[in-house]
Amino acid sequence: MTASPNLLTTIFAFLLVLGPLVLIHELGHYLVGRLFGVKADAFSIGFGKEIAGWTDKRGTRWKLSMLPLGGYVQFAGDMNPASAPSAAEDGLSAEERAMTFHVKPLWQRALIVFAGPLTNFVLCVLILAGFVYAHGRLIADAEVVGFSETSAAKAAGVEVGDHIVAIDGNRIDSVTDIPERTVYYPGKAVELVVERDGRSVVLPVTLANEEVSDDFGNKARIGDLGVDFAVPVVSGFTSDSPAEQAGMKIGDRIVAVGETSINSFREVPPLIMPKAGASTTITVMRDGQAHVLPMTIGSAIQEDEKGNKATVGRIGVQSGFGRLEPVGPVEALGIGVDRSFALMGTIVTGIRQIVTGDRSVRELGGPIKIAKYSGEQFSLGWEPFVGFVAMISINLAFINLLPIPGLDGGHLAFYAAELVRRKPLGLRSQEWAIRTGVALVLALMLFVTVNDLASLPIFGG
Repeated sequence: MTASPNLLTTIFAFLLVLGPLVLIHELGHYLVGRLFGVKADAFSIGFGKEIAGWTDKRGTRWKLSMLPLGGYVQFAGDMNPASAPSAAEDGLSAEERAMTFHVKPLWQRALIVFAGPLTNFVLCVLILAGFVYAHGRLIADAEVVGFSETSAAKAAGVEVGDHIVAIDGNRIDSVTDIPERTVYYPGKAVELVVERDGRSVVLPVTLANEEVSDDFGNKARIGDLGVDFAVPVVSGFTSDSPAEQAGMKIGDRIVAVGETSINSFREVPPLIMPKAGASTTITVMRDGQAHVLPMTIGSAIQEDEKGNKATVGRIGVQSGFGRLEPVGPVEALGIGVDRSFALMGTIVTGIRQIVTGDRSVRELGGPIKIAKYSGEQFSLGWEPFVGFVAMISINLAFINLLPIPGLDGGHLAFYAAELVRRKPLGLRSQEWAIRTGVALVLALMLFVTVNDLASLPIFGG
């Protein structure tokens, strides 16, 4: 298990996640407001007492505030950061009133409010699209090559050599499509369609309800088929590869090591590692023909987490688990949009499962848990960390769109009511709704913070 980062790293990473995301969110509001000629009185990162700030030539006060768990843009005419309108007797001139938020047409106000969550969504899209554009899209045939000891798929009748083509009516084009249909549904009964010997076979499968841990000991419940998809196809070689020297080629499918037949690439290392320097044969399939390749297994020094060193066998072969297909910027952007909507769908699924009791409320996380994960992902490198930022960004977009007064979604709900009624809700009704919404958000924040504290080892979590 990997050691958790220290407190300073965790705090730094947390601020590095939350600060830019809040800034981007509020900039969405601010820039669209400026586009429509609305004056901003204040732009704050954080709530409460101002720590530092300056006033620009337009009269906007840019400031950093004490509590860094959000931010706001206070437009001209707002009574407070919750965007409650000021009284009609405001003492403003006609020109000044024309620059206030609440005199703008309904569609402009709605766009200004919607711009915040939209920028968070767009950021997630751009990050995911950037990853796909940089690395390519993984295409891996969902061919079953093995099972876990307690495989739900095997128990339901899935066989080695089957190709999974659909789960609950959703087409499976690649192994990468499977987690979206399984991981978030522990214990769910699904309908699996596999292709076997040229025909389709429909199999009902109850996904295993498994608890897994990451490198830092964080636990989660997931749904699992218990299927191995590591097809033993060679995708490349290391330098001085014994396999390449023996005549192995990229695209070969390893079917046996010595006299032992294999189906999965995961079966190769246990057969090779104990035999450093020994002679053996490896059988591969190439263009439909079997080729037996004699070779001497190479050796390498392997070091474990405690610094213990050992000599292990190696043949210098890289796994061929699928292929990375290069994509252009437009296609990458489309994939980024699809994956962002898929992430938002998993948020909806998680909330629904908590409401129905399929998941514990203890799985809800707040600022402390976000800070913990921020530090852990930061310690793994920039790419995992940026991927985590994308996930938090889409969460912020979703949460802010909830129709809770005080959040962006609450304002949009007011505007929807105004559209139907052809007049705004009364100021008193809006004020009470906003106060109730803010109280609800604060209560939820208190609950998830207590939840986070209870999960810490110091409190027995």
